[in-house]
Amino acid sequence: MPDEKPDEKPDEKPGKSSAQATSADLKASADTRRAASSAEIAERTEGAAAMSAFGVDARSIMEAWGTIIDNASTHPKAMLEAGRKLAADIGSIWLGESDIQPKLGDTRFTDETWRENGLYRRIGQSYAAWTESLDRWLDESGLEGLDRDRARFVLNATKDLLAPVNTLVGNPDALRRVRESRGQSLVQGVKNFFDDLQHNHGYPAVADRHAFKVGVDVANTPGAVIYRNELLELIQYRPVTEQVSATPLLYVFSQVNRFYLGDLTPDRSLFRRLLDAGIPVFAISWRNPSKEQRDWNIDTYADGIVDVIKIIRKVSKQDKVHLMGLCAGGLVAAAAAGVMQARDDDWVETLSLFVNVLDSREGESEFGLFVTDRSVEAQKNAVRNKGIFDERDVFEMFAMLRIEENIMSFFRSNYLLGEAPPKHPLLFWSMDYTRVPAEMQCDFMDLGQYNKLAKKEMRVLGKRVDLSKIRYPVYVMAGTTDHITPWKACYRSTQLFGGDAIFVLTNQNHTQTISSRADNKHLKYWVTDELPEDPEQALLQAAEHDGSWTSHWIEWLQEQAPLQIDAPRKLGSKKFPVLGSAPGEYVLES
Repeated sequence: MPDEKPDEKPDEKPGKSSAQATSADLKASADTRRAASSAEIAERTEGAAAMSAFGVDARSIMEAWGTIIDNASTHPKAMLEAGRKLAADIGSIWLGESDIQPKLGDTRFTDETWRENGLYRRIGQSYAAWTESLDRWLDESGLEGLDRDRARFVLNATKDLLAPVNTLVGNPDALRRVRESRGQSLVQGVKNFFDDLQHNHGYPAVADRHAFKVGVDVANTPGAVIYRNELLELIQYRPVTEQVSATPLLYVFSQVNRFYLGDLTPDRSLFRRLLDAGIPVFAISWRNPSKEQRDWNIDTYADGIVDVIKIIRKVSKQDKVHLMGLCAGGLVAAAAAGVMQARDDDWVETLSLFVNVLDSREGESEFGLFVTDRSVEAQKNAVRNKGIFDERDVFEMFAMLRIEENIMSFFRSNYLLGEAPPKHPLLFWSMDYTRVPAEMQCDFMDLGQYNKLAKKEMRVLGKRVDLSKIRYPVYVMAGTTDHITPWKACYRSTQLFGGDAIFVLTNQNHTQTISSRADNKHLKYWVTDELPEDPEQALLQAAEHDGSWTSHWIEWLQEQAPLQIDAPRKLGSKKFPVLGSAPGEYVLES
């Protein structure tokens, strides 16, 4: 069985800052830290919902360095004082008279050699003194606001890159492995490097790409493709109960990564939980676009959802569906729902929005530090010239923003230690990259930067989308430790709709909300239908529950549409016959 560490222990309390939320993890073992970082990789690659990330301006990052250099030259006092203190600390360290240590909980320095070996102890202390001097300079620099935040970001990235453990001679664990394996760990590290150079855009792999087979080990819930066009495949899953809900559910996933996050291994499959509860499941599998599909935009994808709902209504012989959207799929699902409302097409029973942001605001994540109107327009021009936002573009955009977690931790394990990448279904899924059409990426950036959907300025398929006119029930779910779509930003979606809404917060990160095992004993969630504007106030009156939030959601779906009917004996229909087995062809295309 794959390693379970990526879901070992979620955040116990909601409402904490990112630093607070991960403090417990920092005290865990090095292996647990690495696995937790791996789970964050899975978030990164599915991060189209963090639309502002696509507009990150590399020039703004370079300008942050320019600001640091300019400040140091025009206001030298802070730099000189920090340098003087650093020199004194280094002197004390190498004379053996200093008690400076790497920060408590920094698992890069957990090896006993950092304490027992005099040379390595001094190297670790010197690194700690240097990082403290950078913080000291920033505190005294006089930089404020955005300049200060940007400077802190690039200085922290510099600390991560230049840590001594990122070199062979500065990594006692790596040197020990070289000795104990008689050089085989080093040989394996070189093999890993060249394999990643060929198959992973030159970055260290976060998972064994051969550990699972799509359709066999993951995405193996029985079902059939009943419709296919250039944009998508529609999959109907086989019911497992004699009686089923009369109202089927449509699962809409993001345009980044593959749809089977909802159908990993059987013990991690949201689809199977729904089917076990008697809820009919249909899912969209988007085609992985190429430059030829550069013009696909939010109109294209929203129209695809509307067309699929028409098909489901005909196949199920029911008037309405439960519409569910995950991450960026939720944004497009909400847009499609707005279009249907504007057309007076009463086809949706409920709308469920999971870990996505419909109302974007500045300053909610590190992504926003380097996003400007200029950067958005520059990125739009660049991607339109290229025709596609490809897998490497997506990877690098997010890796750049979390260098230690996304790159350096795996650099050490894969190359310096010569370890094989972990075998875990979530991490395997996270490496199943897809592309984004140029115009769709431009729409994501516009929505993130200009917030058109929340401002009721967005037009889709010729209709102005006004979510406040949607009166059917809405279910909004978010994760306390989600760095891609922060829970308070997700909560704001509850303020956009005109009908009853419910907000559920679970103590998990972005991808774990969907993929974790239901029997994880650490799971908790908080529920409230009292929805003031302030998310913290909402949380104060939320009821806490043990277990997986999915059980609550399934019960909610059943309450909204209680009618039961006999399960269909065959999948598809005469007009929409079975075209092939789930998970279909598109999910297998590169």
